[in-house]
Amino acid sequence: MKNINLKTYLLKKAECVNMSLKKFLPKDKSIISQSMRYSVLAGGKRLRSIFVVLAAELFGVKAKDVMPAACAVEYLHTYSLVHDDLPAMDNDDLRRGMPANHKKFGEASAILCGDALLTEAFNLITKSKSKAEYIVQAVQILSTYSGYKGMIAGQVQDTLGTGKWNEQNKVFLDKKLKVIQTQKTAALIIASLKIGAVLAGADNKSIKVLESYGLNIGIAFQIVDDILDVCADKQLLGKKGSDVDNDKLTALSLYGKDLAQKKVDWHIKKAKKAVSIFGQKAEIFNLLAGYIANRFY
Repeated sequence: MKNINLKTYLLKKAECVNMSLKKFLPKDKSIISQSMRYSVLAGGKRLRSIFVVLAAELFGVKAKDVMPAACAVEYLHTYSLVHDDLPAMDNDDLRRGMPANHKKFGEASAILCGDALLTEAFNLITKSKSKAEYIVQAVQILSTYSGYKGMIAGQVQDTLGTGKWNEQNKVFLDKKLKVIQTQKTAALIIASLKIGAVLAGADNKSIKVLESYGLNIGIAFQIVDDILDVCADKQLLGKKGSDVDNDKLTALSLYGKDLAQKKVDWHIKKAKKAVSIFGQKAEIFNLLAGYIANRFY
């Protein structure tokens, strides 16, 4: 993988994911099917899906064999965004530069769209081409990292703690913020990497390495998100940014921009160190870590 043009590489991978999503998504005219297609196909970097594919390819498995699992992760991620944007959550009117799902189809439809995507994700992952025992493990990983001890736990801390964080001491807040970063964002990135590796029959040591990598780039990703929510060009960001309005506990509000950026750099360094055991095969993972640290939308 020498001399990789990361932009071109990511565009090609994302296009493969998008083609598969179009194939898997329901095509009937029902309001829920239209709602599902609207949000899933609205764009996005497809990073989590790409991580499923990259982890599988790292151990010699072709992208097409794990593409259902990659799309399943995208379904689940999209469901979380649809629900995030609801008035009871972050109350965002825009997502990826388009009206949020509830603005396009109504709140009830948005809730049901999210429910449908979440449920269908577990059906879709079973269509991956792998050993039955590996597929079972992949389903367990997705449910664990996205469930009440994973992504949902992070969402609870992020959403239900809104407007209350400034009443606590800084040591407590630092721990709480780490929970949000680890579970709200890093959990699904870790799951993506582990799912791809497990479906490819990777050994436990390699899976642990990818878990460490995913944890660190996931935390870095969330910190960068916190910075961009306030500082980014809103047109490029595709949404207005709601952290300040919602009085959210974020890396930017707790540490300030300079220290938050130093924490990004530290986690990226740890991520790169973790995957160094893969030798030259780690190059794409290092490039992606750098991309996450330096993105501007």
